Amino acid sequence: MRGNSLAVGFVVLAVVFVLLAGLYYEGVLQIFVTDPHAKHHTTHAILFSVLAIASLIAANFARSKRTA
Repeated sequence: MRGNSLAVGFVVLAVVFVLLAGLYYEGVLQIFVTDPHAKHHTTHAILFSVLAIASLIAANFARSKRTA
């Protein structure tokens, strides 16, 4: 059961990363950017998208496996 709760935590983290990626891409979020007047922050959006994918991969490894 511990592995499943850790996997759920990684999935929740991935959802947060996807939301942050969308906010950075739309220019709504202006934290840690060099040009706050830019319309889109695609590099930050790409970074958070990669972090979301990495979190989903970690969730796959953290979930409990069934034995046959």
